[in-house]
Amino acid sequence: MTPSVKPKKYTWLLIGLTIIMALRITSYFTIFPSSIGLTRVVKVGMRFFLTGFSILVLLVMIKRVKKFSFAYENHLSGLFYLGYALLGIASIIWSTDVMFTVLQLMMLIESIFFVIAFYHLLVLGAFLTHGRASFARILAISISIISVCFLIGLYFDPSTFYRDTHGGAVSRLGGFIINPNELGMLAVIGASMTYIRMKEGASLFWNILFWIICITVLLLTQSRSSLGAFLLVTGMFILLSKSAWLKLGSVGIAVLVLPILVQTIIIKDGDVGEVMSMTGRLPFWSDLITYGFPERPILGYGFMSISDSPFTNKFDSIHAYAASMTHNTFVQVLINLGLVGAFICLIQMLLTFFAIGKSKDLKLKLTAIAMLIPLLINSATEFGIFGEANYGIYFYHLVILMFIVQSSSSSLKSITHA
Repeated sequence: MTPSVKPKKYTWLLIGLTIIMALRITSYFTIFPSSIGLTRVVKVGMRFFLTGFSILVLLVMIKRVKKFSFAYENHLSGLFYLGYALLGIASIIWSTDVMFTVLQLMMLIESIFFVIAFYHLLVLGAFLTHGRASFARILAISISIISVCFLIGLYFDPSTFYRDTHGGAVSRLGGFIINPNELGMLAVIGASMTYIRMKEGASLFWNILFWIICITVLLLTQSRSSLGAFLLVTGMFILLSKSAWLKLGSVGIAVLVLPILVQTIIIKDGDVGEVMSMTGRLPFWSDLITYGFPERPILGYGFMSISDSPFTNKFDSIHAYAASMTHNTFVQVLINLGLVGAFICLIQMLLTFFAIGKSKDLKLKLTAIAMLIPLLINSATEFGIFGEANYGIYFYHLVILMFIVQSSSSSLKSITHA
């Protein structure tokens, strides 16, 4: 680090990045449940403003900060993602729902531009603050703030923030604001970042508090997939711990807590069949692949389109329900972009995993894995990393850029921006 760079001078950048992160995540929520039109205007306006603002700040900071430049590696991962986006753009030609395809592509491209600007700012911020502007710190704080807002909203307006299912027998946090499974995934990522922060030696008090807030939200969402992701991430960090007492104590707690979780969250309302069919998803996927996929196996129905119905983009399943999205990001790619799209996405993911595996930055590697576990599990049951516009895509973009954008400054070798 050059002597002229004073980390406290750029505390405003750390705060600004945290606010931008929180607002960006919020832009994927249904902000005004009573007015869908107003919500769309605010969401689109917020996203474009954040993108433009981030690009502007980045350009100003690059001009102001001397003796600093970016370096790039693992180019193939980014190029294959670009190939996926270009195939999506080309699919406008054969899409069965051109307007919907164009809308989804616009949101995808906007997200790419935002993430590129934001992550460059993050790398620069880590340099200017001596590592204080770490990705884990910004994400843990922003998600915890959002989680507190949901808990406050639940207290004052439960009819909006709770979603009743199973005939009213089960209430799930998320309500009309966001799908509970998506909120659960967000809470798991927030909790995962507190583990990273504690491994970095950050404040135990604040990170335990953030952890409690995120786990409270997770449990209130009643999300089975997110709960599984949380247990996997937690187990990973426990195994990485050098404390034998922590490992032994975790086993004891698991023995006591898991039966309660199975009874209250996993098997809801005593319906085991619902769990076995993944809430009706398995027969829906079976019908999609059996009847929908053979109609357009090579290039699919067009970006985010899964049906050739002339009146609606919904696929009418014979053995399940009708839906406009597959509730599985991998099936989604196979149906909307065919075998070509599925192949590109598979190679892109393998290249990303390879970049993570060969990275020598342990904290960056752990951060990526801690994010990918809930992202991939969510991808198996919801929108996911290749689905319709959601912050799961946004987070996956960040994971990709973690291993592409670096600092060329040798003084940053001792600073992790994980």
